[in-house]
Amino acid sequence: MSYHPLTIQVVDQDTEEWTDHLRLHALQVNKTGGSETSNAGAEQYHPRLTFELRWCKQLEDVVYRPQLYRIVYRGRAYNIQDYDDFMEQHRIVRLVGVAYG
Repeated sequence: MSYHPLTIQVVDQDTEEWTDHLRLHALQVNKTGGSETSNAGAEQYHPRLTFELRWCKQLEDVVYRPQLYRIVYRGRAYNIQDYDDFMEQHRIVRLVGVAYG
């Protein structure tokens, strides 16, 4: 089984600067869709990935305020759109992230 290193960052609401919160390894990373937007006449594609992680206590912060966190994976930032701890079993957490920028 291969593991995929990633970092979860948190934004400081006063300075709007991102800092590392957790360094983890995803069990799986899967593309689950994407969308296109037009900005100043340029089309941009925003992939959506699902990151499957082993549950840890520090991930609970993300469930209540996902807008304050993002995933950095392979040099790209993903806004967290969903957090799923199936039936709150605290085994596997699935985070859905969408890349912007």
